[in-house]
Amino acid sequence: MSYRLLLVILACFSATWGQDLPFKVGETLIYTTGFRLFSAGTSTMEIVKQDEDSVLHIVSQVRTGDFFDHLYRIRDRIDLWLDSRTLELRHMLRDIYEGGYERRDTTYVDREAGLIYARRDTLTVAEPVFDPIGAIYYFRTLPLAIDDEVHLAIFDGRRLRKIAITVSGVELIKVPAGEFECLVLKPTPLDNKRLTSADGILHLWLTDDQRRIPVRIEQKASFGTIVLKLAEVK
Repeated sequence: MSYRLLLVILACFSATWGQDLPFKVGETLIYTTGFRLFSAGTSTMEIVKQDEDSVLHIVSQVRTGDFFDHLYRIRDRIDLWLDSRTLELRHMLRDIYEGGYERRDTTYVDREAGLIYARRDTLTVAEPVFDPIGAIYYFRTLPLAIDDEVHLAIFDGRRLRKIAITVSGVELIKVPAGEFECLVLKPTPLDNKRLTSADGILHLWLTDDQRRIPVRIEQKASFGTIVLKLAEVK
């Protein structure tokens, strides 16, 4: 994380977490989902609940439409339980169905012990842990500016990677929901290994305003680059 951004975040913490965040329980983001030239289905990200013990429950779902169901049917659901103050991952449940491949796995993060319990593995980690979706909500809370760089430990349910996210510029983006001026966030692995399907997001466009709505998301998958374009905010 850049030194300037760190100072800004530290100065804002006491004010930010005690006030309204740029999102709230009930917010649902709906996306057309497909490849660069055509749509194949829909995706949603919904903030379902905030528990009394400061846990935020977010559900992300991806499903192909009727036509693509015959070619490569996808019915993915990821349930996330995040620390509502820091957006760190506490618990993740993944139900994956992609083209006949099915998997269900659970992840627990013990922040105090510095351990990640995932499937049959136990990993050690010294810093806060985020999942790819939770990281999007985390970035929505930051006072980002061009050339800022944030380092995160990202765990997607299978592997832990340390990623540098850079705010590379501002672009005018047109999606089904409209036209938006957006900050462009680009990830770079800190271990010099290439981004793979396990690492999730390739590029992220957040509206350059207080809400920081993710307007466009490009994500690596085993069968190509998936593009999510914002269609509606509820």
